[in-house]
Amino acid sequence: MIVVDTSLALQWLLHEPDTERAEVLIGRDDLAAPDIILLEAANVLSKKVRQRQIGEQQAREGLLFLRSNISTLLPSDTFVDRAFDISVEISHPAYDCVFLACAERLSAQLATRDASFAKRASERGYAGIFAASASSDPERN
Repeated sequence: MIVVDTSLALQWLLHEPDTERAEVLIGRDDLAAPDIILLEAANVLSKKVRQRQIGEQQAREGLLFLRSNISTLLPSDTFVDRAFDISVEISHPAYDCVFLACAERLSAQLATRDASFAKRASERGYAGIFAASASSDPERN
């Protein structure tokens, strides 16, 4: 099982640098995420619509794409306490730590393109959770 975070999933929709790294995960039947991924993606996509960088229909199709390609969406509230603990421990925002807590609970890998998050968490004992192939170069974030 692989837990994908919002930074990686948005590459599927917005085709940013290193999109190929994220696209290798499309079509897998073992992708999971806490359901907050939909809200975070909706926030980014609605901002892009307001800035006229993408159309409203493209944004709606993007949200539908996420729902159909992430086979397991789990309730975020079940990870809040652990995400809080991790957030305090590694000094990083709790909303990112929800994805790490989800991966930890599922004994899964976490795929992210947030290199600073992966580096910070890895330095504090979570290195084995991060999927190396999906993390981007720290120079790109």
